[in-house]
Amino acid sequence: MKKIPVPRMALGAAAALLGLVIAPVLTASGASAAPAGGGGGGYTCTGGNVPAGTYKSLLITGVCFAPAGTIVVRGNVTIAPGALLDAVTPGDPPGHPVVPATVLIRGDVFVGKNAVLALGCSPNISCSNPPGISFDRVGGNITALGSEAVVIHSATIGGNVTVLGGGGGVVGGPNSGGCFSPTAPIPAPWSEAPGLVGSPPNTTPQYTDVEESSIGGNLTVAGQGTCWLGSFRNQVRGSLTFAGNVTSDPDGMEINNNLLGGNIVCLRNNPAVQYGDAGSAPNLVGGFAVGECGFGAVKPNPAPSPGPPPVPAGPLVHISVSQRSLNTYAGTFTATHVASLPPVTTVSGYKITADLYNFTLAGGGLTGTGTESSPPNPQGPGAALLATVYPDGSRSFIAYVTCNPDQCRLGKTRGTTMIRFYGTTTPRGLTYGTFLVVAGGAQAGGLAKLAGWGTFTSAGQPAGTWRLVEHLRIT
Repeated sequence: MKKIPVPRMALGAAAALLGLVIAPVLTASGASAAPAGGGGGGYTCTGGNVPAGTYKSLLITGVCFAPAGTIVVRGNVTIAPGALLDAVTPGDPPGHPVVPATVLIRGDVFVGKNAVLALGCSPNISCSNPPGISFDRVGGNITALGSEAVVIHSATIGGNVTVLGGGGGVVGGPNSGGCFSPTAPIPAPWSEAPGLVGSPPNTTPQYTDVEESSIGGNLTVAGQGTCWLGSFRNQVRGSLTFAGNVTSDPDGMEINNNLLGGNIVCLRNNPAVQYGDAGSAPNLVGGFAVGECGFGAVKPNPAPSPGPPPVPAGPLVHISVSQRSLNTYAGTFTATHVASLPPVTTVSGYKITADLYNFTLAGGGLTGTGTESSPPNPQGPGAALLATVYPDGSRSFIAYVTCNPDQCRLGKTRGTTMIRFYGTTTPRGLTYGTFLVVAGGAQAGGLAKLAGWGTFTSAGQPAGTWRLVEHLRIT
């Protein structure tokens, strides 16, 4: 999917400790920092901005935006048929926007027919210059019936995410590439949110996507007809199902690198599930795997493309790997600070920080180093840690870690890999979370078929070091 270019500083949601607990993305102090706007009653947005504040419920009936501050909804959020909620376009702090509002919903979210939900921002979508993340949270379910699009980044959802039917249409037919035609119309209300559409000649078509989110229940997308469809680096306690979906982009149906406590089922999608151009890693499945995402399914990583420029087919890599097939290792990750970007403070008093590090991986699993260039370059090897720091000193963060070229190893196999650490630091300084191996295929050399995940903690370690439990295998 030719979305907004993603720098190495692309960082995402605070993660779940899969199978144990869904780790809180925001501390209590972070939530309490929300301004007490709206008088605590229900709020209806017929168009324009949703003010920061606390509301009993939220109803979206027009094209609405959540630009700044913290929005707390004690009950449910409803996006009426044909309406749109854009909570990804940055507007905070005003005059120098880095992130949109932080949205905290205690109840459910319902997205109606031909409506659009865009929730959560990171460098993977809109918050890239300068980088930032809005760690949003939904306590209940997100349910979309006949919606035009659902885009979720860097969020924690306590229940299920269910998208049934709808979509903006398959321009030119399945696999036609029609959604990238300069003359292909982008449907309303998507086209009415400038932050979603972008600027010519890089106009972004309508699509549905869930990335880097922690989901306490199941993730299901079925019967969507859209430009592009994706699911990357989600941590799902339940199962993932993609069935009967169609995209006009041949590079659509990228369902990769998800960590699942339950099963994965991929059936009757057109095109079939693939690696596309993402250079991603396999899904990691706690239960069984069926259809296009079955354990026996292998696809070139990346998929061949006529370009321009042309992309040759990469090595054949399993789409899904059983967690039971992984080997377990103990290791450490040690980081040495190199440089920092200027911190930014939001309307709610949250501080957005970005730091660059050299690192060393040691122990029985992955070993290797990452060294920042001089001057430091967020696009190259090393570690970039992007965090939201709350008033009590706690923080939510992701660290995006890239080995020096061909300088990471698993056993005797050498190559290049990338890891993302999704973590929380408590007010007392304890850091913990989950990590994923996020890159593979042709770009990874000998580690092209590496699959893995693990947990990390700073408990009992010297400053700058995390203890790792690694579950890894070259498939």
